[in-house]
This record gives sequence, structure tokens and C-alpha cells, in this order.
Amino acid sequence: MRRCFRYEYVIKTLIIFGIYIFNILYFTFIYSKLPFLSIFILLSFPVLIIYSMRLTLQRYHDLGLSGWYIFLFSYIPIVNTIVSFFLFFKKGNCEINEYDEAINYNKLFKDRHCINIYDKIFIVDNEEYQYGRYLNKYTIKISNYGENNFFTEYLSKKYPSNMEDEYYRTNRITYRAIEITAEEFNNLIKQMNFIVIINSFYVKIKEFDVFIRKEDFKYTIILDKNINTISKESLGIINFPGLFFEDNKYIYYKKINKNDLSMWAKNVA
Repeated sequence: MRRCFRYEYVIKTLIIFGIYIFNILYFTFIYSKLPFLSIFILLSFPVLIIYSMRLTLQRYHDLGLSGWYIFLFSYIPIVNTIVSFFLFFKKGNCEINEYDEAINYNKLFKDRHCINIYDKIFIVDNEEYQYGRYLNKYTIKISNYGENNFFTEYLSKKYPSNMEDEYYRTNRITYRAIEITAEEFNNLIKQMNFIVIINSFYVKIKEFDVFIRKEDFKYTIILDKNINTISKESLGIINFPGLFFEDNKYIYYKKINKNDLSMWAKNVA
């Protein structure tokens, strides 16, 4: 479950509180005039409670805390009031934490094909390919029951079947194994002009591994200094949008609106 940053939490909590007040006023002053609305008002209470708990849980995640705190503190009189003030006014950590989620990169780069690479699988256009790595060689498994997308067609033409190909079954699905070198695999990505995504978290932009998240209704681009070699010249070439600042671990570009992010993505891709 993702983080909920402070400003977003405050706005959404105030909206929920406003709906609660409206519901109370309805049953106090309006019910006799519009009784048919009562069923919708009553149904809204459990929805608001569940959504409020979810929002609070996400706010704890923003502070790097476990969701169990919601049960420890949120329902103890007096303590829950103190905790509410804490959640309203405590600024979250800008750094990437274990609860961070990236935006949908496939949607951001909608005019380009994306390859999402994990440890043992990669995904192209929602089609999953199993693969293994040993030294400088990759073994890609192509399912006979997979979608016949452009990438599968490309692999089938470039590496046609022959009598020495390895076929095997896993859970009643037949696979054909294609063996290529790591260099061939990387060249294949370049030839296909893929946007490379790593573990649905980082997206490769030029020489950078970039993380993009939604933050307080806008977007933030983050570069981890531990995994990126950064210079002023390289940053200037890519021309990241947003308000720039940095700390010891990260470089941030914050408060980017959707249109600016989409335009930037279109230009760098």
C-alpha cells in the first residue's frame, strides 16, 4: 500500500470530516423532508470509516511506520487526538522508503513500447516472458500459448525453431527456449527502442535510473545518487521539470503537474 503525503492527507481528511458533518446535519434537520436519502447516507458511514482507516495507514507509511500503529493509537481516547495532530503536522521524509510506489510508466510513455525487467521475468505489452541468466548468456522462454505480439514475432523470426531447440512443459504450458548473449539482449532492447523499466520502480532515462512518484496531487522525480553518476552537464541535457533540491542521498524535482510531466516524458523518450 502506497504512502499518503501530509498535504494530501490533510485535504482528504477534511473532506471526510465535512461529509460526516453533513450526514449528522441531514439526520438532525433534513431527514423529515428528504427521507429517501437516508439509505445512501447510512451506507456512506462504513465506506467513510474504511477509507479513513486506509488513508491513516498510508500516512503512517509516509512516516516510515508500520500499519499496526493504527490499531495501537487510533482508538485510544486522548491518545488518538494527539496522534491526529501528529499526522496532520508531522512532515514526512522526502527520501524513498519501503512503501513508495512508482507511477504507471507504461501510461506515461504511452506512445512507446516498454520492457519491465525483473529478476526472472520481463514483461512486454502485458505479455510475460520467463528468462534465466548465467554468466553472459540469457535463456528466454517463449510460451506457445502467449499472445502473438510484435516482440514474440520478432524473436520467432530472428531465432527460428530447429531440431536442436529445447522444448519443455511447465504446468501444461509448452515453452521454447531461446539462448542469446547479454550483449545481444541489450542490443535487442535498443533496436526495439524500448523504454526500460526495472522492477516496476525505476525507469531508465538516458544514463539515469529515475524514480517517479505521485506526491500531494502532483509528481516528483527522484535520482538516487548511489546508483547514478550525476554531473551538472548530464542533468542539463535531460532538463528535468519541477523545483530542484537535493540532500546527501537524492536529487529531487518536485511539484510537477501532469501536463509538464507528460511533455517532458515525450521529449526525453
